[in-house]
Amino acid sequence: MSNTIRPTVVLAPLHHEPRRIRPLFNVESYGPDHYRPDETNDEWRARNRADQVAALLEALDGIELGAHDRRIVEWLASWDTSVIGTMASLFYRARAVDGDR
Repeated sequence: MSNTIRPTVVLAPLHHEPRRIRPLFNVESYGPDHYRPDETNDEWRARNRADQVAALLEALDGIELGAHDRRIVEWLASWDTSVIGTMASLFYRARAVDGDR
């Protein structure tokens, strides 16, 4: 099983809204929020949504997910950065406590 948490990343409880959807959660994120040249609003939304889903799936790497699990991940990815970042942080921290089994 691969481990997406870098050993140098310290996953601590969040005391403020996260600013990112990936570790380090308290640092401002600058991508992929910016529009690309010739990108439509729909293309930007699709790219941003795919990145939000990917951030949650990275936190669940190696865990078998069923169809319902994936629907919930998709639903969670529709929320804002603070919710997605909080959930990803919780997933990473729960795995760290459990020894990433």
